Amino acid sequence: MRFDDILLVIMELRKILADHKRWVESDGKEGERADLRKAILQEADLHDVNLQGADLEGAHLSVADLMGTNLRLANLKRADLWMADMKDTILQGAELQGANLSDVTNLTQIQIDSAIIDDATILPKGIHR
Repeated sequence: MRFDDILLVIMELRKILADHKRWVESDGKEGERADLRKAILQEADLHDVNLQGADLEGAHLSVADLMGTNLRLANLKRADLWMADMKDTILQGAELQGANLSDVTNLTQIQIDSAIIDDATILPKGIHR
């Protein structure tokens, strides 16, 4: 991938996040809900980003920094979160059916208990359904 292509992707992600922030803050009256389905966000720095209600179905978030990220009511079905850092990540009502949470760091049982999981959700060691 060329530098120009990477820059374009970063600029587009910033626009999506800014539009989503307006959407959340205005209760959907302004901006636009983030559509990041199947997005390649490996190693992304999403520290403290508000992705409440975002659509991240099938997104690739392995090794991402999700510390303090608000994923309340977000669609993370079949998302790959392998080795993501989830310290203080808000997961209330997040849809994690079929998601890969293997080897995530700093995930607590309380966080998982507040999310929606199913038998296909891959959980890290020490976390139970």
